[in-house]
Amino acid sequence: MNSLFFFYTIAMLTLCIVTAVFSFAALASTRRRLFFFSTGAFVCCAIELTEIFFHEYISQNQPFPMDEYYAISMPVLRTAVSIILNAFVWLLILNVLDKHSKRLFAWPVIMLSIANLVVIFLMPEGPVRQWLYYTLRQAFSFGTLLYAIWSYKHEASPELKAQLAKFRKPLRVVLTLVGLIILEDTLVILVMPPSDGETWLPLYLSERNFTENVLLVFAALLLLRHIYHVLSIRIQEAPEIENVPDIERHIDTIMPRYRMEHGLSEREAEVLSLVVMKKTNQEIADELVLAVGTIKSHVHNLVKKTGTKNREDLIVDFWQS
Repeated sequence: MNSLFFFYTIAMLTLCIVTAVFSFAALASTRRRLFFFSTGAFVCCAIELTEIFFHEYISQNQPFPMDEYYAISMPVLRTAVSIILNAFVWLLILNVLDKHSKRLFAWPVIMLSIANLVVIFLMPEGPVRQWLYYTLRQAFSFGTLLYAIWSYKHEASPELKAQLAKFRKPLRVVLTLVGLIILEDTLVILVMPPSDGETWLPLYLSERNFTENVLLVFAALLLLRHIYHVLSIRIQEAPEIENVPDIERHIDTIMPRYRMEHGLSEREAEVLSLVVMKKTNQEIADELVLAVGTIKSHVHNLVKKTGTKNREDLIVDFWQS
């Protein structure tokens, strides 16, 4: 096996495993479904890379048969892992959008599965078949991201829009990378002729998409950054404000889900945000231009709705949600 591709594949596999482990740690700590879906997605990525690594390893030091350039190795396993991976990513997107419809989740996955089966079993082997097989995944990703944009603009509540606003730049990067992945597959599979100069080069070009690996690294770094922020405040007691950087950002991240779980009104959510920042009733009243008695009533309702005992217990419960 060429040493460059050996270490390259090992590095990507290590990144997937490390990200999956940290995501599982966040899942164990927070019980958030987001981390369950992300753990599953990166486990699937690790399985895919392991399959590629195994295929390259057993083919080392052997001339690459050019008639297999457009073949799809281990199609059943690869297709199953690919569909499960896309399903986890789709669940992740739906979770971020606060959508929990089984039908909305199932139909795109079913359509992707059928399309993959048609390509594998009904199309003759060749460049078009290979290109369609790999492009189906990107088309699925592109479609789910476009749906996320549409849902954000037309269906999301003001609170959810405020929470999702921070994803605009990463979303642009992901959409750009997905387009570049399709472009790379088109050039390598449909435009460029198979290279037979080096015995090892066709093997690696036929098995991987380098832009897809860039997307994988980008997604892993985003997730690891989010995990760091979540675990940094996941403690048994409410954190001191001076010890938590960007506390308002952390509150904005947690608030939409906490509000939905306990049926809080918009005003109650505003009051809760200031309570979590450990402001007094008078300070909250001054900031919201309300009477102190009104703030006391809101705090009482918050304690009652969340099933906590008092103001301090409410703050701890919020950070532990």
